[in-house]
Amino acid sequence: MTTTTPSIFEPQLGGYVKATYDFAEHGGIVGDNACNLKLPAGAIVYNGFANVVTAPTSGGSATVAIKIEGAADLLTATAISSVTGQLDLVPDGTAGNAIVLTEDRTLSVTIATAALTAGKIDVYLQYFV
Repeated sequence: MTTTTPSIFEPQLGGYVKATYDFAEHGGIVGDNACNLKLPAGAIVYNGFANVVTAPTSGGSATVAIKIEGAADLLTATAISSVTGQLDLVPDGTAGNAIVLTEDRTLSVTIATAALTAGKIDVYLQYFV
């Protein structure tokens, strides 16, 4: 299910949002796995982190990346052995690392090299519109 970011107050100037990748819901296929978060064109993703709820596992040497605008722009491809605890994302509260969306975008977790057999990751973003 994809939902547009909810707004509590109008006019909306941005906010904090959460997306979840869950093997039980999304599966673990190699490729892009769209999550439950869509942000509008023009949104500026300014800050973020990921919280690994369940460490990803695989029968091979899988990697995980997270994107919103382009390939691996939130988290570069990372070996699953390092996908634990809390992970810093590229947008880190500085203008130089902010990501401007050129069109409506859905957050995706990209799995490469081998399929996952388990894993759950919550992604938290701060954005402005």
